[in-house]
Amino acid sequence: MIQEQEIVEVALCFAGRQLTDGEAEVLSILCAAALTSWRQRLREDVLEENIRDLMVVASAWSALAGMTGAMEQSSPSPLSFSAGDLTVHAQQNQGGDACAKSLQSQAETLMAPYVQDGAFAFLEVQG
Repeated sequence: MIQEQEIVEVALCFAGRQLTDGEAEVLSILCAAALTSWRQRLREDVLEENIRDLMVVASAWSALAGMTGAMEQSSPSPLSFSAGDLTVHAQQNQGGDACAKSLQSQAETLMAPYVQDGAFAFLEVQG
């Protein structure tokens, strides 16, 4: 059985920097939630034990995607400011959002062969 701490350790490897204690706590919660989500999406014929490493990595990426997106929203870059005669205009930084989308997309691609696709289809319709 996958332990949440394994996912946290993998996520920390991909984080790219040392996290504060508060960030590490949030990451731990997100890792647990990501693992639960991936477990619920597994196809009935797929055993968790058979794709253990993939689930650890996908859960870590999903957790980091959630954390990156939240951090981007909580500390947005100012678009402009003035000080006396000086005015500075900055481009809006979408790097965190793009990173979050990329991480989640990679996790989805990694797990695609093993999860239910979630698509709806009629198998037979009497009319």
